[in-house]
Amino acid sequence: MNMRLWIAVMGALAGCAPAVRPEEPEDPEKLLMLWRDGDARRREEAVQRMARAGLSVPATEDTESVGPEVLRALLERSPERMVWHAWHAIRLGCLAREWTRVSDALTRQGFRRSEVYEPDEGAMFVRFPAKEGAYVDGTGGRHDLFFWVQARVHGGTWMVREIYVGLHATYDLPYRTVAGPGRHSRGSVLGQFLEMPEVARLTTAFPVLEEVELTYGRIRVKGPESFAAGFHVNAGFALAAEGKGGGRGIAVTAESGLDPRETPSGRLVWDGFSPSEWLGPLVVRGGSFWGAGGLRPTDE
Repeated sequence: MNMRLWIAVMGALAGCAPAVRPEEPEDPEKLLMLWRDGDARRREEAVQRMARAGLSVPATEDTESVGPEVLRALLERSPERMVWHAWHAIRLGCLAREWTRVSDALTRQGFRRSEVYEPDEGAMFVRFPAKEGAYVDGTGGRHDLFFWVQARVHGGTWMVREIYVGLHATYDLPYRTVAGPGRHSRGSVLGQFLEMPEVARLTTAFPVLEEVELTYGRIRVKGPESFAAGFHVNAGFALAAEGKGGGRGIAVTAESGLDPRETPSGRLVWDGFSPSEWLGPLVVRGGSFWGAGGLRPTDE
C-alpha cells in the first residue's frame, strides 16, 4: 500500500486560514507593470496576485523557462534550496495562465503527468514527476523531485491557481534505521524532523517509516493577517513494511527567512525584509490515521 502524502500548506493547514480584513481591489494595469519588472521576485508576485484576482498573463508570455530553471534547481546542494528554487521557478512560469497552455508547454519541455485528482467539478490537481533521484541523502536514499499544478475554473476557463513542489522518498524501513547517523545533516529540516520527540513517540506504535515528503510553500494558520513561507514535512509511519495493518501520518512545518510574508491576496510584505538562511523551529501541525489510498490534495 502506497500512501500519497501531501504538503501541509494544502492539507491540515489549508482549512485553518483565518478571515482577515479585505484588501484593496487589484489594478490590472499596475499588475502588468509589476509583471514586466526586471526582478524575477517581483514578477512572481505579480502572477500570484493575478491568479488570486482571476486575471491572466498576456498570451505573448510563455512558460518555456520552467524546464531550464528546474535544471538549475537540481544543481542546488541542499534539499531545502532545491525545493525552494524549483517552487519559485515553476510558479513564475505557470501561474495565471490557462491550463491548456501550461500543459502543452510542460509537455514540450519533457514533463509527463503521472496523476490527476479532481476534488470537485471546479478544481483539479495534476502531478508531474520532475527528476528521479534529484537528491540523494548521506546513506544513498533517493528523493524524487515532483510538482503539482492546481487549476480552477474561472469564467469557463481552467486557470492555473497554484503550484506545489517537493522531494519524495520511499523508505519502508524501521524508523531507527532511517534516523541513524549520516543520512541527513543535523541542522537540516529532515535531520531535525527525525530527531523530534513527537516523531519518536509515534514510532513506538508505528515503527516503520514508509515515506517522507519535504516541500516548500506558505504556512497558512489561524491568527496572523499575513503568512510566512517555510518548509513542510509529511511522513507516513506503519505497523509493518508495505503498510500492512494501516498507519499514521504526521505533518510538520518550519518557517524560513528565504521569502517575505504574504497577504491573502498574494501581496508580499517587502518592508523590512532581508533574505536569510534563518530556519524557525519545527512545529507539529497535524496527524492522521490512514489506510488504502492515503491522503489527497485539499483545495484551498
